[in-house]
Amino acid sequence: MAMTTAPTLAAAQVGCLPPEEPFAYAPPEDDPELRDLIDQQYQDYIDGTEDYLNCLNNEAMRARTEFQTVFNRYVEYFGDGGGVAFEAID
Repeated sequence: MAMTTAPTLAAAQVGCLPPEEPFAYAPPEDDPELRDLIDQQYQDYIDGTEDYLNCLNNEAMRARTEFQTVFNRYVEYFGDGGGVAFEAID
């Protein structure tokens, strides 16, 4: 009997990538063009962080849902006494 693995969505996902942190330097008062550039870097970081945190939250929800599905299937196949052991988390 040949065994195959089911395709998963995880292979297609890139993952959650954090935004690039802007360089920590104070914008000069006497150079409006550079000041605008630095301001844009910070705005991009703030917007990117919101997207990043939403991605992490969505991934955590997806992982919990997937775990629950797999665990329910395990209990269905092997019953409540199937030998699942959980380590205590400190």
